[in-house]
Amino acid sequence: MQTLFGEFDEPKGKGLKIVVKDKKSLSKNQQLFNRLTKRIENIEKENTNLADKLSRLLSFHGREISPLETMVAHSRLQLAMALGRATQNIKFTINQTNKIAAVIREQCNEAFSSIEPSPEQEAFFDKWSEVSYKDNVQRQMEDAKLIFAEYINNAFGMDIEPEELDDIDNSPESQARFYASMKEKYEQSRQNQAPLKGNSSKEQLEAEMARKAEEIQKTKSLRGIYIALAKVLHPDTEIDPVTKAEKEEIMKRVTVAYEQKDLPALLKLELEWVHKTSEHLEKLTDEKLGIYISVLRQQVKELEEDKIRIYNHPRYLPVMSYAYHTENHALRLMLKDKSELLGIYTDLNNMASTLEWTNSKKQVLDFVKTYNTAEEEDDLDDFVKVIFGSRRF
Repeated sequence: MQTLFGEFDEPKGKGLKIVVKDKKSLSKNQQLFNRLTKRIENIEKENTNLADKLSRLLSFHGREISPLETMVAHSRLQLAMALGRATQNIKFTINQTNKIAAVIREQCNEAFSSIEPSPEQEAFFDKWSEVSYKDNVQRQMEDAKLIFAEYINNAFGMDIEPEELDDIDNSPESQARFYASMKEKYEQSRQNQAPLKGNSSKEQLEAEMARKAEEIQKTKSLRGIYIALAKVLHPDTEIDPVTKAEKEEIMKRVTVAYEQKDLPALLKLELEWVHKTSEHLEKLTDEKLGIYISVLRQQVKELEEDKIRIYNHPRYLPVMSYAYHTENHALRLMLKDKSELLGIYTDLNNMASTLEWTNSKKQVLDFVKTYNTAEEEDDLDDFVKVIFGSRRF
């Protein structure tokens, strides 16, 4: 599953749970450990289900909506060109021509949001616009980079400039380099916390010291868990070929987690293997549970942030307006939009055909007037009824 920085982590499987024997009561730390592991399991499932839902909606949109959007875009250009030809056959005042030009530009802009113009269509737009198509695209790209950079900085606590996005294109290699660069910066932003100023309060200093002590403890735990797992899982100590192969596979995962400083992954492997074979979860000391709980809390926070990132992933932009609905409701909304697009497509074609052959100055001006009125009132349902008795434009 895709993320801003590559792939979503797959759910780790069945969650861990401390169960004590002889119906003894769980300590507070044991209860908290169980709640956190269950919460992590639930959020992982939620995130996976969310990404799957959005992927299905995206597939439906690409199959049912996108082709219609392309058809509507071409019809808008057909209508715009029909208006342009009308100005060649009918004499209009400068003011009237300016109003017609505004409608032409609007139709072209709407169309170009869905399709790339041909050289002929681009030249037609440039004829009616004070700003060329290429300049418009450049300006929109600069705005998009600024918005995206702000989103990255706010969502991930990073510091990137819009210019850093200049070299990104649609090639997988370019996107892979970008993801790797952003992931590296993200990790750095998490590690390089802003230093406390000299006039910080005693509480702030104590909190910073506690945070540093916790980081030191986590680092020690990382190495300690790795060494413990290496001792238990070393394949050379095993004679049975099946068990040896199993240990080799798990040891690979342990080594990768250690090299990536992935303490949650190491904790998971430790709990799945070491405590399965040498001691029970209920025998974990409060000190070890405290380390686990600290890491699990951070994992919960990151998974909650992942949910936001899934919603905001550029891949799902076409279905963003449907994303927060249930899947069935989102599908009903898309079917409704599909029906409306079919109506718009029919109306556009009817209007373009009429304006293509008309010699009536009044008919063209009535159309432009009705269009502008509908835009001002933001009520397009009666847009062409005055002239064509048609539905929404």
